[in-house]
Amino acid sequence: MPDGLVRRIVVISSAVLFVFVVSACQVDLSTTVNLAGNGSGTITVTATADAAAVRAAPELATSLNLDDLVAAGWTVETQSPSTDGGLTIALQHAFAQPDEATVLLSQLSGQRGPLQAVTLTRTGNLNDAVYQFNGVGGLPDGLAGFADAAALTALGSAPFAAALAQSGGALSDALAISFVLTMPGEPLDSTAAITPRQGDDTSTTFTWSIPVDATENMLEATTRDRDVPAMVAWYGARVLLLILALLVVGAVVYIATIVYRRTRPTPAS
Repeated sequence: MPDGLVRRIVVISSAVLFVFVVSACQVDLSTTVNLAGNGSGTITVTATADAAAVRAAPELATSLNLDDLVAAGWTVETQSPSTDGGLTIALQHAFAQPDEATVLLSQLSGQRGPLQAVTLTRTGNLNDAVYQFNGVGGLPDGLAGFADAAALTALGSAPFAAALAQSGGALSDALAISFVLTMPGEPLDSTAAITPRQGDDTSTTFTWSIPVDATENMLEATTRDRDVPAMVAWYGARVLLLILALLVVGAVVYIATIVYRRTRPTPAS
């Protein structure tokens, strides 16, 4: 994703959030990553504004130009109004490997955004793989974290702080950020809340609430996905192959011995 497009996203986000903060509205920003066993998956970013936010900025649904995101490979779905009279915007991008997901998440968050130092990896083989996610979540710079240096030059950082002070509320009253990650396998360790697995579910879902009060949280999760029947079949096949090879070697030795005995000259009596 080009730097210009990233800058455009964070400028729009900052301006919209500014309007909502001064209007005492509620905005929920959720990033969801679903990872499949082969390392591919999807990233979905959902921004939901309540009915009060829509009333404060009724032109929001039609004024956001997201064509650049579509051109960059993102699918965009806007629901306005939502069931409660608010506005929901969902962005989704597929990825083929965990490395690609790492790049996409880093680009979305930018240099000062709510997700930093993000890495998503898959190691092992097809039947025994370890998935690991690491990152830092938080907005130590407040709403200014949604803009890079160029955007802050254009928008200014002081208005964000002034708006919060004028409204008499905290940023957490207007903005909630969450990060949800689903990875194959059993959980090994995590700093997140883990959703209980249902029935024959073979994946684990982790959820973090990203702080917006100038603090930061470590985001860590590891799973191991082992296909035990496939592993048993794999080792069983190799044991069978070894036994078969030994039988073939034994048969060759036996035949060679018989041939040798038959062709050996008989001692004169």
